[in-house]
Amino acid sequence: MPVAEARIVTPRAERFLTQLCRHAEAMGGKARHLHGGEGQARPEVVRVERGENTGKITFSWGECTLRSTSDTLAVHVEAEDADNLAGLQRILTADLERFGRRDGLEVSWQGQAGQVGVVRRSRATTIALIAAVALAVAAHVALGGAALAAWRWTSVVADIVLGLVILKIVVVAVFARLRLHGTGPAALTSRRAHRR
Repeated sequence: MPVAEARIVTPRAERFLTQLCRHAEAMGGKARHLHGGEGQARPEVVRVERGENTGKITFSWGECTLRSTSDTLAVHVEAEDADNLAGLQRILTADLERFGRRDGLEVSWQGQAGQVGVVRRSRATTIALIAAVALAVAAHVALGGAALAAWRWTSVVADIVLGLVILKIVVVAVFARLRLHGTGPAALTSRRAHRR
């Protein structure tokens, strides 16, 4: 049975757990009609259980178990197959990110037992990553062509390529550190929204 988990760091974990459970209760058997849209299958909500810091939503496709602490919401999803798991992840991600829009809430899934989770990125981030990869490939092809065309420049071109590789490693490390410490673009946007 495919499984995925998300650990969402937020000081409002209990609030989001309660909000998601109430939303699921309200949807009940109406989920397909209200959220499905044309041509997009959605599971029905079979049962919702809530405790003090826990919740469990049983869908027709699988199950979602929720646990909140003072600063984390843990979401555990099990489904009949990988397609249903992906569908549940999509639905839960959309709902949680909509509820936490003002907080800049992002849901990242981690799969278990070889299952790959869904990681949502903004469209701008995806476009920027594609552009960076295309630029890197073009630069490598151009430098490689220059090295082959003029053998006397081979060592200079090799030094430039090595410098570019080191620069890429530094840039990736800086972005990873910013994201890890919550100082990346999403965190800055969230802080600006709170100041308003």
